Amino acid sequence: MKRLTARLTGLFALLFILYSFLFAYNANLVVEHVVGEGTQEQMTETAATLRKSFMSLNEENIQNRDRKWVGMINNLIGVLNPAERIIIYDMDKRELIAMGNADLPAAPRESQAFDRAWANTTDFKTHDNNSEDNTIYQYTEFMRNSKGDPIAYIQIIRAVSDLSAAQSRLMGIAFICSILAMAVLLALLYYYFKRLSNPVQAITRIVDDLSHNDYQSRYESKGIEEFDEIGRNINGLAENLERQQGQILTQQKRLNQLIDYLIVGVLLIDDQQRIQVSNSAFFTILGIETDDIWGKRYDNVLHGYRLKQMIENCFQDKSNYNDEVYLYYPKEVILDVNVIYIEESPAGPDTGSQVIVLIYDITEIRRLEKVRTDFISNASHELKTPITSIQGFAETLLDGALEDPDLAQEFVGIIASESNRLTSLISDILDLSKIEQDQIGHKVESIDLEVLANGALVKAEELALRKGISLHTVNLHEEPIIFNSEAGRIDQILTNLVNNGIKYTNPGGDVWIILDLMEAEGYVHISVKDNGVGIPREDLPRIFERFYRVSKDRSTNSGGTGLGLSIVRNLVNSMNGKIHVESQYGQGSCFNVYLPMLDLEDNDDGIEILEE
Repeated sequence: MKRLTARLTGLFALLFILYSFLFAYNANLVVEHVVGEGTQEQMTETAATLRKSFMSLNEENIQNRDRKWVGMINNLIGVLNPAERIIIYDMDKRELIAMGNADLPAAPRESQAFDRAWANTTDFKTHDNNSEDNTIYQYTEFMRNSKGDPIAYIQIIRAVSDLSAAQSRLMGIAFICSILAMAVLLALLYYYFKRLSNPVQAITRIVDDLSHNDYQSRYESKGIEEFDEIGRNINGLAENLERQQGQILTQQKRLNQLIDYLIVGVLLIDDQQRIQVSNSAFFTILGIETDDIWGKRYDNVLHGYRLKQMIENCFQDKSNYNDEVYLYYPKEVILDVNVIYIEESPAGPDTGSQVIVLIYDITEIRRLEKVRTDFISNASHELKTPITSIQGFAETLLDGALEDPDLAQEFVGIIASESNRLTSLISDILDLSKIEQDQIGHKVESIDLEVLANGALVKAEELALRKGISLHTVNLHEEPIIFNSEAGRIDQILTNLVNNGIKYTNPGGDVWIILDLMEAEGYVHISVKDNGVGIPREDLPRIFERFYRVSKDRSTNSGGTGLGLSIVRNLVNSMNGKIHVESQYGQGSCFNVYLPMLDLEDNDDGIEILEE
């Protein structure tokens, strides 16, 4: 804008200077013309005055120079201007009389002025300068008398001061005025263009800011309505762009949050095979560090031959792929992988093709499927064992063993025992299913934990007496532990843990129920401890699995179903509690249960409350 202002100002200055010189030149011509016309008019008036004097003359009067001639001369003297010279010629162009300024040159006899005067009656011309300061004007007229006879020529010569000095002064004045006017014009032009350039520069700056995504820049009024109108329109455009940018950023933020909160891993790879978009779930599932992965090639970030092969094939074949992939590094995981080819990115045709990789961690699903398969297999095996025994002894009885009363009684006892085992197994399976599906009602009531523990020992007393095991209850709190909880579930937990301790404790051993109150934490602590065979360290992580046995001999000797500890864990979890086991092989085990104390006034979960 500054260059444009300088160019326009210079152009206007040159045009004004040219105009000033043309004006001065034309003014000189006008002055010269006006002076010439004024001089001609004055000389014509003088000739008109003398023309009347010649009306009464004839050639004799002129030759004799009589009284009429003298009268005409007197009239001539009366109109004579000191700056003029008047000469009268006869018809032969001989000078008769000359009066006035003798320094003024007369026209020679061969001058064409007489011929032009004879042809046109009058002749006016500018004579050459006879000095540097004067301009000579000559007027020649052919005179007639009243009869129309030609009698003489009259020539009026006038000297007019040279106009060069005046013209020079006029040029000087015009030059000075031009300089002053040009200075004023330049100042006005500078002010005007400066006033115009300010809004133009402001608009240019705002448009440049908008092109660089700075939508907070605004145009301020400069007092020029046309530019202010453009500025208001640009401000409206900036506000719309800012609002749209805010909406885009909000949507982008929501989209990023949505992608980040997805449990499915998402990865976007461009046509240069570089990572453009990812979420935290993708790298959490794969166990990969997520620092500075944007813009890196996927094959430098991802592990697993099959996963990278699927992405490479997707780029080459432009087809979608789905497969179950096993990865062993950096962690062992089973993935459901979908690789989707996008021919043209929604961002525009210049972005090229892209590939979206979606991964879902199905490790837990496959583990649960295996647990289910193992459960069905184990349940079938556990059910088959008592059924086979019952079937075998029943067939033996049918084959003749009934004839032997002692043998028949023994076989019937075994059948009854196996039937009870089968009933217990089915009952435990049904209980476990109900607990896992939360089909057992929640009934919260005020309970005395020590009373509940003693009740569990009473129910296990017969089994303990058969094995010669002593049962004990210890209250570390030294006062009754009374709190709000679900008595039925706690009783089932205690019963299963005590029975488990009795089964895996050798005759003459002990089983303890140890109670404590963790009032500050809001928990009660229940420990069921024995000095039995204990559990090997490598088996501790799996003892709560259904039908898991430390050893086959241990399972056979205990006579348990293998579901007791699984039932206990599910009951504790359903009550928002915690359970863990401490054990040393050959020295015994201790199961620690932590259960929260419930508030009877807080019943947001719709739990049935029993009051005494």
